[in-house]
Amino acid sequence: MAEHDDQVATKPLSEWRQGDFALGVGSFLFGDLPEEGDQESIGAFFDDVDPAGFVVVSQTCDVVSDPGKFGFVAVCPLIQVNGTRIKEIARGRAPRLGFVEHAPDGFVADLARPMTVSKQLLASWERRIGFSDPKQAFEFSRSIERTFGRFAFPDAFNECIRPLLSKAASKYGKPDSPLGKALRSLSELRVRPSTNDWRESDIRVQFFLIFEPKEKRVLSPFEIKVEFEAVLNELPWQDGYGPDDPLVRIGDYDDFLARDYVESFPLDVNALSFAAAYSQD
Repeated sequence: MAEHDDQVATKPLSEWRQGDFALGVGSFLFGDLPEEGDQESIGAFFDDVDPAGFVVVSQTCDVVSDPGKFGFVAVCPLIQVNGTRIKEIARGRAPRLGFVEHAPDGFVADLARPMTVSKQLLASWERRIGFSDPKQAFEFSRSIERTFGRFAFPDAFNECIRPLLSKAASKYGKPDSPLGKALRSLSELRVRPSTNDWRESDIRVQFFLIFEPKEKRVLSPFEIKVEFEAVLNELPWQDGYGPDDPLVRIGDYDDFLARDYVESFPLDVNALSFAAAYSQD
């Protein structure tokens, strides 16, 4: 990119934010095996149908930074989904899709298909504001984090906690049930193994219930703990996994050490405490 192009791009870029989008700006480009006879090691292809547009998923600080130092931005296509899919996203069952507040009705970001564009190209697009609600913008950022940062728990452990996930998912549409209220009162549900090597033969597991701020909770700490323990105490431990003592620790972020947080993992946050279905107005 030429120096004068960098300067031209800088001012328009200063207005762009993560979650902003543009409509009708072209095709989605992806790499695949080259066609037969092609000497290239990677083939360049376009989707058969152009997406409605692209939404910016790079962090805002990276978008507005000097194009001369970092000249590219990650975007994802806006795709149309039906009402059933919208409900699945709200329920936390479609982790690769993200809501964009001001996108056209029925369109969401396909977060699992990022594409890189130059900042010069981005600056040429007509910017549309993605979010006016800071809470929804934050949730979009968390959706990106979940898409690319989810920890891959071993299959055997997933089988152990399946009843918990099923119970949580069943409370979609029932936010006033006791467990639904407990979910709404959590900021995070995390799991801490007794070892950092999930391949070991004997692993004790502890759950961290990290509360929302007091004004956002709909149950008391004791009630939250009781609701979760009723489910966690019945988990079918197997294949070397078992409950630690204590099985559950509760508190807000100030009650946990930095080490506790670093050595623990968010437990399927899409389908649990961060799913839009469980959030409060």
